[in-house]
Amino acid sequence: MKLNSIWFCRKITCLSLTVIILFSAFLSLSLVQAQTTSSSFQSTNFPDRYIRHKNFIGYIDPIQSDLDRSDASFVLVPGLADKRFFSFRSVNFPDQYLRHQNFELKLHKPDGSDLYKNDATFKIVPGLYGEGGFSFESVNFPDYFIRHQNFRLYIHRIDGSELFRKDATFMLKPGLSH
Repeated sequence: MKLNSIWFCRKITCLSLTVIILFSAFLSLSLVQAQTTSSSFQSTNFPDRYIRHKNFIGYIDPIQSDLDRSDASFVLVPGLADKRFFSFRSVNFPDQYLRHQNFELKLHKPDGSDLYKNDATFKIVPGLYGEGGFSFESVNFPDYFIRHQNFRLYIHRIDGSELFRKDATFMLKPGLSH
């Protein structure tokens, strides 16, 4: 019986590692493709709303106009602080990136500082809620994720609640701008 248990655990471990490797390869492939084209990020719990900037502040909003589509389209580029991660470059303001400042998401031009580079770099991880989505963890505030609250975008420390997990999970979509 003990031998069968060891075999079963090894098989599960091997299967788990295979799934992780395949997921990582898929994620890397998807993100490399996304670097050359724009992407948009649909809210999981408000599927009619997308991450966008409006007056240089981060929101999730319904998309109704060409301006909304442009504001909700980003190019994922290698992270400004760490090339293993990613930064969100605006499509309609290509010299600006989403970054957190005082825990609020904003669209700003780089100022060359390490603080800016870190604030604009995120780890893309499997969605905290459901399947198929993604969540974005701050590189300089571990365990802080982009999430919406009252439709504004912030980074907040994960609290384990279902609401937080939903608010911090987004679906990767082709860019909405034309």
